[in-house]
Amino acid sequence: MQVYASASPRLSAQSHRCSRRAAVVAQCRLTNRLGVPADAPPVSERVESPSWRVGAAGALSALAVLGGAAVAPGSALAATPGLDSSTYFFDSGRLLSADKREKLNSELSEFSKRTGWNLRIYTAYGPGTTPPEDDLRAAWGPLGKNSVVVGYDATAPSLINVPYLGDDALATLKRPWWGEFKGRFGNLFYVREQGEQTAISVSTQVLMECLGKPGGCLVVPGVPDEQYYFTLITSVAGGLVAGFVAKLEPQGFVQSRWVWVLLFSPVWGSLYINFGLGPIVSRTEDKLPILQNTLGFAVGAAAPYLVQVLRAPPVKEDQQ
Repeated sequence: MQVYASASPRLSAQSHRCSRRAAVVAQCRLTNRLGVPADAPPVSERVESPSWRVGAAGALSALAVLGGAAVAPGSALAATPGLDSSTYFFDSGRLLSADKREKLNSELSEFSKRTGWNLRIYTAYGPGTTPPEDDLRAAWGPLGKNSVVVGYDATAPSLINVPYLGDDALATLKRPWWGEFKGRFGNLFYVREQGEQTAISVSTQVLMECLGKPGGCLVVPGVPDEQYYFTLITSVAGGLVAGFVAKLEPQGFVQSRWVWVLLFSPVWGSLYINFGLGPIVSRTEDKLPILQNTLGFAVGAAAPYLVQVLRAPPVKEDQQ
């Protein structure tokens, strides 16, 4: 009895230690299967760790940002209401009426799909109404070589501004073209005479016309009134020079009057051809201005003969 009594506590203690070892081995096997180090702290301690909380919060934030970008690409970063990738004309300054705004936006969208040019236009009425540059790039980006962004600010000295001009657009329309484009449709006198809506509509149509041509445009199409009057005056001046030169008497090596006309041809030719017909032929296909300037040159050339015919004959002494 004493032997069995002394052996019972030993067996119970040894079996308890074996059960603890078996539990530890089972726990190690389970953690190794899950990919957690065997010496890692318990789950309850890992949950309470501040570093684990920070990592979980960062992962959730990254998932939220990626999920938002996947839902709305290109427009999720634009904070300006109504400005997204489908907006080609953003009337932030409210310079056009609703119907004209929608019409111009559809025309720009169709032009972009047909030609491949990323032409975007916005308006403003003062510094507070100008869309932020980051919002424009987020909504209309990426702005590459075929991108053009034109801004119209009704309070600026020049109505037209080109904040972004791609390399392909600059190769198609040279810098002198852009200078003439802004000077013609953006100057204060043109805007005051034609109005802001007309200036925006006409200049946008001209821009789409020149970008749509394979070789672009050397000059801005259309002849304004002040430029046409200048060509008419130079045409008449060229005719006057040719007419007065043709009345010179032959002298020296000049044996005929037509030689005088030939010698002075660089003068009257430049006035009539270069300054009278050149700006019109290069900017419009209308034949009426050409006919008018040609008639002006003919009247100028005939003016010396008309003065001689209409001049009163001299009074003879016997008639006094």
